Amino acid sequence: MPLSSVPPVAASLIATTDCVLHIAPVSKAWKADAPSNVVFLPPTLTRQTLLLQIAVLRPTTIVVGDQVIDADVIAQWRVSHPFGDLNLIRRGTSLDKVQLDLCKSNGIRVVNTPGINAPHVAAYIAHWLTLADGSMPADVCVLGYGNVGKELVKLLLDRDPDVRIKVLVRHGRSPDTHGGAFYDSRVSFVVGWSEALEGATAVAICLSLNDDSTYRIDPLLIQGMQEHARLVCVAKPDVFSDDALHALAVAEGVQLILDYGPTTLDAFGIRTQTLGCDVSTWRNPATLTTQAATTEACHCDLDYAVCVQLSLTALRGLVRRKLAHSLTIPSLRVCTSAPRVSIIGRGINGLLQAVMFRLANYQVTVYGGSQESDGASHKKVNMRHLSATETTAKPLHNDYLMPGNQQLTVECNRAGIELFEKLLADNPSLARFARAPIVRVYMEDASGIEAAIREQRDIENRTWPSGKPGHELTEISQRQFQARFGIPGIGRAIEVSGYDLEFVYLMNELEALLQCSGVQFLSQHLSSVEIAELSREHFVVTATGVEEPRVIPIIGWFFKLRATGHEGAGMRGLKLQYDLPIGVMNCRLDRDYILVSGGQVPSDSTPECKEQILAACLAAVARHFPMSYRKAIETGDLHIIECARPGTPDGLSIVYWSAHHRIAAGGTYAAGTTQGLVWASLVQEIIQANAKLNEKNGHDIRRRAR
Repeated sequence: MPLSSVPPVAASLIATTDCVLHIAPVSKAWKADAPSNVVFLPPTLTRQTLLLQIAVLRPTTIVVGDQVIDADVIAQWRVSHPFGDLNLIRRGTSLDKVQLDLCKSNGIRVVNTPGINAPHVAAYIAHWLTLADGSMPADVCVLGYGNVGKELVKLLLDRDPDVRIKVLVRHGRSPDTHGGAFYDSRVSFVVGWSEALEGATAVAICLSLNDDSTYRIDPLLIQGMQEHARLVCVAKPDVFSDDALHALAVAEGVQLILDYGPTTLDAFGIRTQTLGCDVSTWRNPATLTTQAATTEACHCDLDYAVCVQLSLTALRGLVRRKLAHSLTIPSLRVCTSAPRVSIIGRGINGLLQAVMFRLANYQVTVYGGSQESDGASHKKVNMRHLSATETTAKPLHNDYLMPGNQQLTVECNRAGIELFEKLLADNPSLARFARAPIVRVYMEDASGIEAAIREQRDIENRTWPSGKPGHELTEISQRQFQARFGIPGIGRAIEVSGYDLEFVYLMNELEALLQCSGVQFLSQHLSSVEIAELSREHFVVTATGVEEPRVIPIIGWFFKLRATGHEGAGMRGLKLQYDLPIGVMNCRLDRDYILVSGGQVPSDSTPECKEQILAACLAAVARHFPMSYRKAIETGDLHIIECARPGTPDGLSIVYWSAHHRIAAGGTYAAGTTQGLVWASLVQEIIQANAKLNEKNGHDIRRRAR
């Protein structure tokens, strides 16, 4: 599936929100793929037109570029929407044109998309720094080590093995020690402006303006540079003092390339005119451009970030609407006149779809078998976990997930946990098969443990999609861990939000509750032609896992071995953190058996590669459960159960409208159980919205006929 500016699940989420007013620059792909409730207006619209459109469209979300969002705009917006939260998304980084204090007092949530355009801006700077023969200067000075500065340093190091880079960082703020540049001998960090610019021939100015940097570059600093120095500035030109502009105007050799938005460049031109050194009259003409962040590729990346933010807004609304109602599965059958829906797939995803439709008073029929050959949910392994980073092997450092959608994936997982918690509370017979929390464990010889725990702490501290405040995670000492689990090879362990499930029992109880509620289960397997025909009659939801055309099957294994001695005693909800291709190994003790899952085999792997990954997983099982593993090998009682799980190229789940009345939902990889209720809720809302639209259209047709 080619990646677009709008992943299918994001488009489906955004479609459930009210009007979105988009007045920022836009890529062709995003404008073509965005759902119909996103209204695009040109970024150049006048202030009066903006106020009028806000009054007419009454948007709950506005996406802006470089526009001024002042008291008048905020007041008009709040008048058009007196109640409820409003969302302002800045397509870019700078918020200096947004009156943040007024936004806060008016209940307007403001977010931006920092760092998204940094690789493109860094490439643009490198282009202007490149010498006539195509080589890079031997020495480069980089003023600022934010997102653009880091990307530029990385790019320069990759391009030229002999380059020397001097980086100016703010006094009292050490550079990011987690990046490779910090340990590269070709890079030096300084805090003094004179030290940074002394003798410089190639200068990249990519810092943000603050009290320390405004008007900071003065004539003395310019005179300290080489006579034919080149300055590439993507910061606001207010970094130059008035005297510095006079010095640049008469300098014979110094060349300035200034890139920023049109409004800022116009203001810069007026400033130089006022100072009596009109930029158009400089001895060495300056080059003013607006191209650093205006390529189609950069637009696509920014739009992707915007659609992720819109999706997060939609996700919060979806969760709050569902939590406001009971999730108790009815004990009575629905009336025969109720609308019908068919669900293809009897795994956990299909069952959770059935739950939400039955709660919405639909007649529900579920198609599909329940044998082990019918999918991952039907493997006879009594274990699943729900956690915030369920789809990532090493939290937030899995190449299978794009950086742009990692946050959306995590928040979808957290939304699923909240809905599942509500399902358990409203259906006590299900609650006995779930236990919180989850324990994440890091190996004693692993690298990056501090960063991984810091990421988990950040996730736990975040406000939940429902609005519930986050909380601190709990770290478990080695002594406590050994007393509780007795597993060797462990470095550190933490408790995080989530559930350990007795999965087989939970599935059986769900089916029993649904059957009592009138949901019909048919074991037949429908062909694609039969599904298409069925979708002509009523809505059909395909929740079939790896059979879905857009899904990539990812192979892993479950390992089952009888516990020996005290190994695994009391073990539930345990996650052993390994890097890919082993991935996270979920563990629990199920009566007398230790259950472990692990392994991620890419779809294009060779048989030899698959065997190597399996061997690595078995070695990990032997490391942590040595007595049980040795006994299982001796007695031939080691069960290895291969399992194909549904994944996608971008790591996001799939929810999209197909032909006729068919909706595909799935592709969640390890988060099928975690995210299942989220997508079931989303699909239900999509279908109900379509039914209301059809009813309205029918009413309009009948009215015109009269």
